[in-house]
Amino acid sequence: MELEPGSGSQSKKGRSDRPTDHLPSPSQSRGVTINGLPREIVVDILSYSPRRPCSEPSSRAAPLTSRGVVPRPSLVFHCDHPLRSQLYFVDDVSGGDGRNRSARKFHPPFSGVTPEFDVVWSSGGLLCLANALYSDNVYVYNPLTGEYRELPDSEGHQRNREMVSGFGFDETEKDYKVIKIVYTIINRNGRLYRVLLCCSKVQVCSLRSLTRRRLGNATHDLEATPSQPLVNRRLHWTTVPVAECMDLRKGRHHLAELGGCLSAAVPSLSGALEIWVMKEHGMKESWIKDYSIGSYLPKGLQNHEHEEYNDPSCKISRILMRKRYGLYVRVLGMLRNGKILLEYHNRALARYDPDRDEAIDLMLEGLPEWFESIVHVSSISRM
Repeated sequence: MELEPGSGSQSKKGRSDRPTDHLPSPSQSRGVTINGLPREIVVDILSYSPRRPCSEPSSRAAPLTSRGVVPRPSLVFHCDHPLRSQLYFVDDVSGGDGRNRSARKFHPPFSGVTPEFDVVWSSGGLLCLANALYSDNVYVYNPLTGEYRELPDSEGHQRNREMVSGFGFDETEKDYKVIKIVYTIINRNGRLYRVLLCCSKVQVCSLRSLTRRRLGNATHDLEATPSQPLVNRRLHWTTVPVAECMDLRKGRHHLAELGGCLSAAVPSLSGALEIWVMKEHGMKESWIKDYSIGSYLPKGLQNHEHEEYNDPSCKISRILMRKRYGLYVRVLGMLRNGKILLEYHNRALARYDPDRDEAIDLMLEGLPEWFESIVHVSSISRM
């Protein structure tokens, strides 16, 4: 499904052009900054931030510095096991093996009223978080400055709903948009079921104006996924038409954005992870298998990849429940040096180098036992 926010074998080297992030428009908001963020990290982030005032229209362009360098990506880690949602932050995972990098825990200023949340996505230095309890409140939050905006629940607290969300920047209107797809659910003999799609509701919410409008009903039965790549001004939960040679059986592939292109990561029967890239968006003939990452498991997981099955408390984790859709290895994105970030079993990270056809473990300290990773480019811009 596509929705517009405003309406190992030797592998080929990936595309070097990177998608651009956009900065939010200024407005009043509230919050606190990340606790304990070291001064050297703040200085480094500031050195990669735009010098222009954010009130200028051009400040919504890509966050390039005068050196023409795209800001280095950080990682945000979301954990909801064993107790309420938690967030961790690691700055710059571009080089080395991460041994000198430590994850630092931080708390959104609204976590007292929304202790359980899902991370929808990151864009332009902003995180979109959705209430995971009994409302569809959504927060757009800058973890560096602590500022946030709330997009409130329009229908009050209800238990008979399930929400799938998406977040991205609308190039045409120069505004961040949140897509909400709200499904009605019923309890039948102790099991929850979604009712007909004609009873679903699709809304688009504007960060700038804090307004919402209906887009009609959902045309697909979508699942909440850890990513909805924004490519060609469209958010994707499922793929556009695929080539006949691609084996995209339900639950066995996931989508990502690599080098500005829509990509599908597909585990093969041999154990390799094949990454198909759509070179021309919307043209199924343009799908190319650009990467084939051989069967690999980080050293720390070689005897522990199925540990969650022995821990009954893991059954309450929404993150770990997503494993039923086959997301044991997830493509997080491509770094500016062409290397690909991978997450394994919600417990470990690796960086794959397609030129050398090899992966190295990222040995970050202070990570929670289980997590879901989100690539995040920090920005000091105000909302």
